[in-house]
Amino acid sequence: MPDRQSALVVRAAAGDEHAVNELYDLYAGTLYGFGLRRLGDAELAEELVQRVMTRLWQLADRYDESRASVRTWVFTIARTTLIDLRRRNDLVPPVAEPAEHPEEDDEFDKLVRAEAVRAALERLSPQHREVLDLAYFRALTQQEIARALGLPLGTVKSRTYYALKALRLACDELGVTR
Repeated sequence: MPDRQSALVVRAAAGDEHAVNELYDLYAGTLYGFGLRRLGDAELAEELVQRVMTRLWQLADRYDESRASVRTWVFTIARTTLIDLRRRNDLVPPVAEPAEHPEEDDEFDKLVRAEAVRAALERLSPQHREVLDLAYFRALTQQEIARALGLPLGTVKSRTYYALKALRLACDELGVTR
């Protein structure tokens, strides 16, 4: 069953303007802040919001909730739109000035990145997710993982290698930067 935001995207894909307005209300402020921090220009930040929301409406029928949350999808669109705006305006990223609340910028970036990584992990096979969970979240060694899963050590090593490779590819597809 789709969550509320996914349901809004489905309604937007069907041409429901009220759903688009609700999505705008949910994301416009955050998108504006994202654009303002990265573009350093209020007009361009407003243009970013408008372009992202227009693209969201245009692409709503292509959204796949099994690949990413609505938030991750929206900020993936925002990232590519931001790059396009920079290119069009020959902008370089603004020099980082001391922010009033730098921890908010850092936290926002971390939140967006974490959401995208979570979506990337969901794309992996259960076996790949399992080995990464044991290695990175439970801090087991390769030998401990082999014992826990009843697999040969070589199988665990190759599964870990291919799991990391698949995760890197999924992150690249979602626009996750390192």
